[in-house]
Amino acid sequence: MGQSPHEALIIGIGAVSLAAFALAGVCRLLRVGKVWGALLVPAVFLLSYFMAYGKVPSFPPVGAVNKIFYIALLGAVVGLIVDLAGKPRLASLLLALQPVAAALYVGEARLRAAPIEVLGAAAAGFAAMWILRRDMEASTGEEGMRRALVLAIAALGFAPIALLGASSASLQLCLIFAFAVLATLVWNLRNDDYAFGTSSLLGGAGGMIAVVYAVTLITRKTDLLALAVWSLIFLVPALSDRLPWVATRKGKVVRLVAFALFCAVPVVWASATARRWRKPSGLQVRSVSRRS
Repeated sequence: MGQSPHEALIIGIGAVSLAAFALAGVCRLLRVGKVWGALLVPAVFLLSYFMAYGKVPSFPPVGAVNKIFYIALLGAVVGLIVDLAGKPRLASLLLALQPVAAALYVGEARLRAAPIEVLGAAAAGFAAMWILRRDMEASTGEEGMRRALVLAIAALGFAPIALLGASSASLQLCLIFAFAVLATLVWNLRNDDYAFGTSSLLGGAGGMIAVVYAVTLITRKTDLLALAVWSLIFLVPALSDRLPWVATRKGKVVRLVAFALFCAVPVVWASATARRWRKPSGLQVRSVSRRS
């Protein structure tokens, strides 16, 4: 499937996005509850990982890349249990601890040589998750979709940074995940019960943060200036509430489009910053046919 790396990537994006769209449609038609519906984002992440790497890693995982899968899987399962139990305080604690634990786990090989780098990554991941989880009581409807948009556009924006950081597989994972999440939102544009709960944060956002850890801590070729600019996307939800052209738009869809455009500003800026200083070495994508 696919006669070139670019064709293989497009097929991967199309296949997972179609599966995500269908799964979201089934959940919508069956009126799946908010708690179970929140599993959609981590499920899409795990499927994107499988498409990008062509495997489910063996357990226990060896290597940073293999650990990403299990960080997302464990996050989804624990998030589901916490939401079913109705423990918001426990959820907040786990959301604070997960990015720190993930940084130590993924960056284990760098702890002795560069502990400051690992701790810095943990602090940055904690800040990103803390901003995403703000006002958790308002995690459904339009607010939940905003969080999903931030995550999808952040993944889309990190893709070129990952490629320039010598991680073509992470590029694939980010692109596939981003488009698949956007595909799930199509079914929910008119859904006021759309949920982006604890499992979405721990499994989806937590998995994406683990990808960033793996690229920055292990390959160590990341453009830090571009990464800093890219991280500004996590400030968009707070800033958008203060911008009339976003907050006062009439109609939910129009407001979400305006919000998405605002999210695109830091990621486009980050991509331009990275490309200004470094040229990509070329796209090397694993053949989709090997995974079929």
